[in-house]
Amino acid sequence: MLGAKATAASSTAAAATTVRHAFQRNTSILPSYGSIDCGRFHFLSQRSCNALSTKAKAKAMADSPTLSVPKHDPQSGNKQALISLSDKKDLAFLGNALQELGYKIVSTGGTAYALENAGVSVTKVEQITCFPEMLDGRVKTLHPQIHCGILARRDQKHHMEALNKYGIGTFDVVVVNLYPFYDKVTSAGGIDFEDGIENIDIGGPSMIRAAAMNHKDVLVVVDLQDYPELLEFLRGSQDDQQFRRKLAWKAFAHAASYDSAVSEWLWKQTGGGILLLM
Repeated sequence: MLGAKATAASSTAAAATTVRHAFQRNTSILPSYGSIDCGRFHFLSQRSCNALSTKAKAKAMADSPTLSVPKHDPQSGNKQALISLSDKKDLAFLGNALQELGYKIVSTGGTAYALENAGVSVTKVEQITCFPEMLDGRVKTLHPQIHCGILARRDQKHHMEALNKYGIGTFDVVVVNLYPFYDKVTSAGGIDFEDGIENIDIGGPSMIRAAAMNHKDVLVVVDLQDYPELLEFLRGSQDDQQFRRKLAWKAFAHAASYDSAVSEWLWKQTGGGILLLM
């Protein structure tokens, strides 16, 4: 009995290794998520492996066609900008200008759609993460392929080695603004409690905070009034850490204001009065 279990465990581990190696070779062994072809996975859990049919396992061991999405080389020098906006005013202006400067534009949902309509070439976030939007849109950008690309310190060799190992590209510019939560929950028509909860942004503040924290390497923009100055900075040849710090300060202030609005609204839902934050 124990021998049979050991043999089964060994077989499962071998299958998992085969599947993992297939992913590392950028080959396809499983149906893609919708229209997403993914070649970036470096690991498949044994639980997932157990779910594979015998036919799929056999296919993993055979030659498979190369995927259409190449593994990203963070050392390739490609410049990337991540854009996810609630307020899309001047988005076309920004997207086209960044594209002209040689930036690859990565974007989400409605922002990606608006950029495509403006003639800007866009890589959707799900093409980077190899996962679709999940949980009714609650999870879009909360993924190592996104946050490692924002948070990695370029002057730390082991950070860059980690990105290279897992095929993660860096982001040089992050442009995010948040949904006007306070305006929504205080609108004349009012809003149900559950609707208010679903309007709380998680991914946006996370990207803003990550980019602001790593402002030495990442330019973070939350105010459309800063688009012209950002583009002027990118067209120049000199770095300016003070400019980067100013953008980081505005980013943290934007996130703090948003969190305060959510906090005040939730306080009022408990029957509280005016909330004085210390």
